[in-house]
Amino acid sequence: MLLNFEDLSTVKKAIEVEIPAARISTESDRVTAEFGRQANLPGFRPGKVPVKVVRSRFAKEIQEEVMSRLLPVSFQEAIAGKGLEPVGDPHLEHLDPFIDGAPVKYKAQFEVKPHIELAEYRGIDVPEPAVDVTEADVDQMIDRLREQASSYRPEMERGVEDGDYVVIDIASTAEGMEPKNDSGHVKMGEETPLPELHDELRGKRPGAVVAIDKTYGEDATNEDFRNRTVHHEVTLKEIRIQEKPEITDEFAKSFGGWDDVAKMRETIAGDIRKHREADVVRGKRNQIGDVLLARHHFEVPEALVEEELGKSLSNYARYLASQGVELDKAELDWRKIGEEFRPEALKRVRRSLILEAIARKENITVTDVEVDAEIRRASREQDREFADVKHRLKHEGGYEALRSSLAQERALDLLMKEAVVKK
Repeated sequence: MLLNFEDLSTVKKAIEVEIPAARISTESDRVTAEFGRQANLPGFRPGKVPVKVVRSRFAKEIQEEVMSRLLPVSFQEAIAGKGLEPVGDPHLEHLDPFIDGAPVKYKAQFEVKPHIELAEYRGIDVPEPAVDVTEADVDQMIDRLREQASSYRPEMERGVEDGDYVVIDIASTAEGMEPKNDSGHVKMGEETPLPELHDELRGKRPGAVVAIDKTYGEDATNEDFRNRTVHHEVTLKEIRIQEKPEITDEFAKSFGGWDDVAKMRETIAGDIRKHREADVVRGKRNQIGDVLLARHHFEVPEALVEEELGKSLSNYARYLASQGVELDKAELDWRKIGEEFRPEALKRVRRSLILEAIARKENITVTDVEVDAEIRRASREQDREFADVKHRLKHEGGYEALRSSLAQERALDLLMKEAVVKK
């Protein structure tokens, strides 16, 4: 029973609700019976424990289960008919103690999706730059292919020159730091955390050992080197010279399966054009989103921002892990990173809410068949079972979120069709 409803803001509400004693008693009897059927107590046969014993033995557990069932149900009933879409979990400010035969009152604050007064969203001006692919663009891509197909020849007759690849061992020591030994290769002339290395190795031959003392600041890539003077002893193990393959029909056939160089260039030019056209489309969609944000101003529920921010941080953590970062050892300041990510998370939430409102106004709907088709596509990409993915989404609330996301994409497609293109 709703006792009081209060508008705290456009997205924050407060309610006071009373759960009648009779309803609590009925639910308490139901939960007690369930506990009794499952109870296994010494001296009683399974399922035959007297009700009084069950109530006494599991009093706290029964009370918690009763309230865990009645609170969400009574909350939904209290706000029914008010046209609100709650987001996140309600925050209980007060809850009466559980007393047999007495009603329970509680107060809660919660957030809702805002009502958005839509401004004009059709006919948005968007520029469409021309997509050009030059011979130089194709040459650059072919050179990348030659890089990938390169072989490396050891050089024994001369010293190190710019452009060479050098294989090195580095022993690093400093006061208060565990000695470190690393191995790797460096291309001479390219950027490196130890730029002094190039000057020291230039002209040297394999077997040479050079020493470098370097004082690092707070911004050093290697955390162990920060604010320390480190002594590096570098051993030149090998000089390797990169040899790129010539651009011939044979190269085109062996590397990409093309008939000849002409077909290779034609295909590469087409791929570059396709990617650039896709970039133009993404740019137009982003520009439409920015215009929508500029035209609509409304309060955003913090719960939605936190949810979006959590997704961003999870994605970032997965990216770091894919790059070999050991997250448990990286000493990352996740609070600082979260604050840096928050503005973009807020923008994405605002844009999503606007597109959702447009989809609703335009009567854009997504059927279960269409949602399932998207789940099947994602399942194939992730090499997972469709039924498992669908069950998880249904259980965690992601099914309806996916439906909403697809509707928003269609709303954005509509705005793309209605946009005024400026050449």
